[in-house]
This record gives sequence, C-alpha cells and structure tokens, in this order.
Amino acid sequence: MSCPQQDTLIQRAAVELESLRHVPKHDGVRFPRNCRRLLYEIPGNSNCVDCGSLNPDWASVTYGILLCVNCSGRHRSYGVSRVRSITMDAWSHNQVLALLEGGNQQMKRFFQRHQMNGETAHALDRQYRTKAALFYRTHLDHHVAKVADAGLYNGRETVRNGSSPPRT
Repeated sequence: MSCPQQDTLIQRAAVELESLRHVPKHDGVRFPRNCRRLLYEIPGNSNCVDCGSLNPDWASVTYGILLCVNCSGRHRSYGVSRVRSITMDAWSHNQVLALLEGGNQQMKRFFQRHQMNGETAHALDRQYRTKAALFYRTHLDHHVAKVADAGLYNGRETVRNGSSPPRT
C-alpha cells in the first residue's frame, strides 16, 4: 500500500516523464530529479545488480537495472546492453520508464528462477548471453511500450496490481 508522500512523489515523477514525451528522442534531457528519487526506492536499486557496490550511478536501459562504473563497462562489452550514466547522459521518456519499470531485485529474481546466480564475472557474462536474458529484455521492452502508451505514469504498483491506469 502506498502512502500519501509516495503518491506525491509518483505524481511529480509522472509530470517529469510527461515533459520528456515532447523532447526529440535524439536530444533527451538529464535524468529527472523525482524520477531519480523514485528509481532509488525500487527494491535492490541501492546496490549494483552484479557486484553489490553501493550507490550505482550507471544503468542498463536494456535490462532496467543499475550498475557501478566497473560493471557498466562489462555490460557495454555484451553488445546488447544500452548503458547510460544516471548523472551525465541525456535520457528519453522510454529510457527513464524502462528503469522505473525494471529494477535490480526484479532481474535478480528472474535469473534465480532460471538457476542463474551470476556469482563470478564469468557466470555473469554467460548469464547475460542466454535465451532467458533475451526473453527478459524483450519483454521489458514490450512492457515499457505498453506502459508508455497507457498515458500518465501512475507508478509500478498500478501495472503490477492489474489496475488499468487512466488514459490522458
């Protein structure tokens, strides 16, 4: 259940997200402040998804996860992961939405259900090159498109609880 303070943060983040819809995709803007606050409240996002380092400030848009600078370099080498800096890069509406709808804990649990724990660098490299990883990133991309088409963002719980967000 969400509290009034959380609802207000979601509303402010939704306004920021809406303003990104009108920015040309190739231009982008800095990661919006309230969206960033919301991003770091997502379970698992206070640590790098791969190594556990505190306060990750890089992201894989492809997987909707947060990474430390070292792990972000490894993700770039995979050739399928769009890696961006939360603080330095420009962001589009759907890229921000991918991070708000993804999450480190969500992806870790997905891989655990597929018996992949990525406990070593080699295991992580293999993990991100599996059919399961392809499935995850494909479905996250489709999910983000669906949420974007639904209109004003109402938070992760709206979609996860099966309620339809109001159209704008």
